[in-house]
Amino acid sequence: MTAVKKFCIALSAILVWFAIPVATANAVSIGQTCTKTVLGTRVSIQVNKKPVIAVCRMVAGRKKWIRAAVQTLVTTTTSTSTTSTTIPEPVINYSDVVDAVDPTLHIITVEGMQPRTYYLNIPPSYTAGTPVPLLLGFHGLGGSAQIFREQSQLDTFTNDANVISVFPNGYGSSSGVENSWNAGSCCGLSQIQNIDDVQLAKVIIKVISAKYSVDPKNIWAVGYSNGGMFSYRLACELSGTITAIGVGAGALTAQTCSPPNSISVIHIHGGLDDHVPFLGGGPFQTPDIETSFRSLNASNRCASMPFVSSSDSISSALLGSCFDGTEVKLINYFDQKHGWTVLWTKEILRFLFAHPRKP
Repeated sequence: MTAVKKFCIALSAILVWFAIPVATANAVSIGQTCTKTVLGTRVSIQVNKKPVIAVCRMVAGRKKWIRAAVQTLVTTTTSTSTTSTTIPEPVINYSDVVDAVDPTLHIITVEGMQPRTYYLNIPPSYTAGTPVPLLLGFHGLGGSAQIFREQSQLDTFTNDANVISVFPNGYGSSSGVENSWNAGSCCGLSQIQNIDDVQLAKVIIKVISAKYSVDPKNIWAVGYSNGGMFSYRLACELSGTITAIGVGAGALTAQTCSPPNSISVIHIHGGLDDHVPFLGGGPFQTPDIETSFRSLNASNRCASMPFVSSSDSISSALLGSCFDGTEVKLINYFDQKHGWTVLWTKEILRFLFAHPRKP
């Protein structure tokens, strides 16, 4: 790292720090109530003679000062034949609090967003220092993390396979409507209010990766229906982090999709699905499944991958294989409707394990 680059990073960090109000020594302490303070207010305090950022958040129904988890500035460098420019990325401020009753339940608040929740499942065979896959599971429209866990039994299988699994809740229930994910042109309140669910997923991945040993070659998004649509959007926008996705009864509804990195995909659908029809349309006006499926990697090095189709009396399949090991697989079960089955869980996990990202 050049001296200029180090100076830019240090200067940026200093500017960010001094942008946060400084509290007097006795005004704030971690765990103290902040009843008269506006939620989200941040102050800098001293803890063990070291500067710490505290934020006022709701914890177990009470407003309290908690230690804020503040991401370090990340820089990217662009260069031409004669010049090199360091561009700082925005600092992401967030807090991540473990529920006092259920240690698997986390309340995460990303700056500029309402608090959200997710369930974290650490497999019993996990050993610190040994990288393991990370799976994010996204429920369907009107569902919840717990419903999808029970429906798919994903964490049962990930426990056996030594995979860390995370199940976030969509946006909506706090406003009295059904939970949803902003997948582009669908669905619910998250789409109407343009909630930045991509940022939420990005921060959750950073939180887990900072605390546990996550294998960067195996970070997966798996989703049902609207959650499958959102998994597609993550493939479109976070292809540098997400390595493969598993979709059940979803569709590619992202308004733009040009992932620079190739993404392995397994998509399972039902031929009798009238919520997200295989040929497109339906109540959410989703696109034709096969056409959009083929387009996912059209803007990266796998743009020219060949496709092979096959079928029998039960299903049809479309398989695309790229020279770099990336594969995409679409299965249409003719007689199935809009619903997830445990067989889908097994088939998706087998595919994901077989397709780690290669250099």
